[in-house]
Amino acid sequence: MTLTERHAAVARRIVHQCAAVRAGENVYIEGRGDSLEYLELLAFECELAGALPLVVAQSDEARCRRLMELEAGQLGTKSRSWIEAVKAADVVFTMHLEDGDPQLFAEVPTSQRGAEQRGRKLLADHIYDGSRRWIGSDFPTAAQAAVFGMDFDAYAELFWRSLDLDYVVLRERAARVAGVLRGAREVRIASPKGTDITMTIEGRPLDLDIGMVTAEAPLTNLPAGEVCLAPIESSANGVVVFDVAFMDGRWVEDLEVEFTGGVARGVRAARGLDLFNDTISGASGDGNVIGELGIGLNHEVTAPCGSMLLDEKILGTIHIAVGDNTMLGGVNDSSLHWDLLVMEPTVTVDGAPLLSSGRLVV
Repeated sequence: MTLTERHAAVARRIVHQCAAVRAGENVYIEGRGDSLEYLELLAFECELAGALPLVVAQSDEARCRRLMELEAGQLGTKSRSWIEAVKAADVVFTMHLEDGDPQLFAEVPTSQRGAEQRGRKLLADHIYDGSRRWIGSDFPTAAQAAVFGMDFDAYAELFWRSLDLDYVVLRERAARVAGVLRGAREVRIASPKGTDITMTIEGRPLDLDIGMVTAEAPLTNLPAGEVCLAPIESSANGVVVFDVAFMDGRWVEDLEVEFTGGVARGVRAARGLDLFNDTISGASGDGNVIGELGIGLNHEVTAPCGSMLLDEKILGTIHIAVGDNTMLGGVNDSSLHWDLLVMEPTVTVDGAPLLSSGRLVV
């Protein structure tokens, strides 16, 4: 199978199985210019199903120029026609969860990126409101692999393999984890690098990211593989040492964050402390408030690569996000949602073990 044939096969699976696109539905497909051929494959599969797709694509170069040259007020808005296109959709595919050329954005001021995120929020409020099905994914590039320090062929193989995993196994694993979390009150997390934090999850709904959208779970990532929720925003207290995260073409490593009443403060890091603190302070709403707790369940991803779309899915890891969690049933409305990864965690739920040093024990 050639790479183009593989892309076509994945597009077919996404449209017909993961999203279950039906005749007469409006489908909004958004991505980067470098992946236009892939976006068109998705659109064609939608048309074969009798649906009505719209493709929106922008190059990284054009987007970077906007970020560098436009006023923050312009970046923080969206045209009415763009918003109406999203509102009219029954299904939304967001196929650019990572930058195609992350290094291109390394010099973009954090304030400009924050303004762009505020503009993006005007679309996101409709994309994630539960009234339409959403699949968020990406398209691997050589520029991404270079920034992540990986051979492109190895990176692309990891991406497509982790997307094409055994979904029956994934659903069974997610159901076991959900069985421990459902109805629970308190989660405690520790890690070898010094993480020790507790948070309350009582009353919050669970989201099972299992690679297909349903009426009960209208949102999913591809690659899939996590159970996540929005902790009570004021409940997180303790210290988290995040192994890795990535933002604007830059790495964050061994970042120590203190949570007090759910509010995060970066304390120290091997790399990326200023990036973290500047990013959370530049977001609209409360970008510094805990937004999500997720447990990674994808057995095809075994080590961090730099793409949080993959890294957060590593089986036996947890990730904590700061910022917006309204799409998960939380109440923190922010332009930022940033996932950061903890490796080899030990997690207890109301005192019962869920993860032990990165090993799933349920």
